Amino acid sequence: MASSSVQVLARGEYFVHPQEVGRLVGAATSEGSEFWTPAVLLSVKDSSFGLEHARAALDDFALQDDVFCDDFTSTVILQHDEAIDIAAVASRLAESGCFQTILFKNNETTPLFGFLPQGPYFVHAKSINQAWKLYEDSLNAFVIPTVADDVVNPTSFSALQAVSQHAIFKSIAVPSRLYASPSKEKPLAGVRVSIKDNYDLKGIRTTMMNRAYNEIYPPCTSSAAYVTKLTQLGAIIVGKTKMSPFASAAELTDQWIVCPCPFNPRGDEYQFPSCSSTGAGASLAGYPWLDHSIGSDTSGSIRLPAAFNGLFGLRTSYVGTLHRSLEDAKHLIKATLDVPDSSQFPKRLLYPLNFFPQADTEQQAMTEEFITIVEEFIGVQRTPISITDIWASSPPEEAGGKPLLEMSAVWPMYYDTYHTFDDFRSEYLEKFGTPAYVGPYMQTWWGIAVSFTEEERAQGVAEMKVFRTWFEKHIMGLDKDSVTDAVMIMPFGSAAPKYRDDPNKLPSIVGSFSVFYLPAVLQTPVLIVPIGQKPYDSRISGKKEYLPIVSSLMGAKGSDVLLLNLAEAVLKRAGWPTKVKTGREMFAVGDNVRNVLDGDIEYMG
Repeated sequence: MASSSVQVLARGEYFVHPQEVGRLVGAATSEGSEFWTPAVLLSVKDSSFGLEHARAALDDFALQDDVFCDDFTSTVILQHDEAIDIAAVASRLAESGCFQTILFKNNETTPLFGFLPQGPYFVHAKSINQAWKLYEDSLNAFVIPTVADDVVNPTSFSALQAVSQHAIFKSIAVPSRLYASPSKEKPLAGVRVSIKDNYDLKGIRTTMMNRAYNEIYPPCTSSAAYVTKLTQLGAIIVGKTKMSPFASAAELTDQWIVCPCPFNPRGDEYQFPSCSSTGAGASLAGYPWLDHSIGSDTSGSIRLPAAFNGLFGLRTSYVGTLHRSLEDAKHLIKATLDVPDSSQFPKRLLYPLNFFPQADTEQQAMTEEFITIVEEFIGVQRTPISITDIWASSPPEEAGGKPLLEMSAVWPMYYDTYHTFDDFRSEYLEKFGTPAYVGPYMQTWWGIAVSFTEEERAQGVAEMKVFRTWFEKHIMGLDKDSVTDAVMIMPFGSAAPKYRDDPNKLPSIVGSFSVFYLPAVLQTPVLIVPIGQKPYDSRISGKKEYLPIVSSLMGAKGSDVLLLNLAEAVLKRAGWPTKVKTGREMFAVGDNVRNVLDGDIEYMG
């Protein structure tokens, strides 16, 4: 094998995956050279195969794949059945003068792989290896780029040791899309996915974005169950994305002490990219070569990145996912979660006065436009409700007369966040003789949480169950036809610029009755829906930029797919976009009602 696994071609840098997937027939190539030869593999299924067939295949590759390029076409590898007169085929291709070198794949010595997918490869001596394109992580979104050790059975991973040509950024490797063929067994074949750092990945460290944590814990010996499911279904894990320390709500940059915070690609590229699943949001909003980002959400860790980076975000009943389109979201969720599917929508639309109207009038105006198209689609007007008033008028006996806002459901969250890391703190102290440094945010958070007792945690869990049971009976619950008997509109996100160099406040105790904690207490899915862009005069770029504006839909537990179906149907009926772009703007600025400028309504396509 050649000594270097990174090759530079005219169209960019490439990673040669070290696993041999095929062998050549006859004389070796690049003998004595440290360089790999780029080549394109074509399958010959008929003896009449000629230049026109080869050109049609190459044109198709260029349309389908971002890894393939003309640099691979000087050398062609012919893969064929024994019944084919391959010598005649090779002679015709050689006479055309379009290929400098013609090689042949040995189909007998690679039973593990058999016939290879058509597409770009690298060859050296007799070895055929996959071509992975290297993309620059210019948004600083990844903590560890990864590659599967075995491309057929991706159960363990290695950290990719590559930096971009700019030298200050990591490189992320992605395989050719031509290698994958989705099937019933592998519906996610070839789908490129990033995972949040707090998900374990076999062979890779879980860093918790903390230097002390990384010092004492080795690479993981197994992968998280959801990650394993993704790979079994064919997904490609391209890396672990950054999160705020310990998946907390620490804000940049004065609370990100160890690793630099990712950059939000929206607007002037210096806006707050959110906390917790930060890198997940920034990477998907900025990189068209990435298909999905996986995170987690207890108190907004998926919903916040979706809101600030302008994405569709689903706080599922189990995990958290980010997407650029509702079609992509449905594809992933249906493949990975065992939740019911329904296109029969509920006939109640709840509008919680506890959280509406929003403080920013322009954001509220955009939200009103969104609510209107939901009302028109399902054929009912919103029902304004006050959850606290309904509780006061029909309180559960188990609450013992306690007002809703005094319920202690938040206690378990504080208790668990602290005690989950008991072993880490004690092991670090024992090994180094000094407490682990965790940064100002976590110091304050743990300082608050340490006072909560196990008894208070138990009380909080019990009160959560009381509230959840009451909510399902009096506000929103399950339905045998539509999964959820209502959908609740929830506000989310901010309409004001928040620059990455703005100072931040340290945390204090937050009540559980909020847009952040309520879905976690209720164990309900929430879908973030991008609905508009608000212009602002940037002090960074000195020109007009656009902030993402979102709304959200909440349903009963298990209504994940229904929320996606409803949002897609509503947006399509109204002619609103069901997908967002990568880069500075979610949508092209145009003439529609969801772009507010200087007090006037301007429209956006």
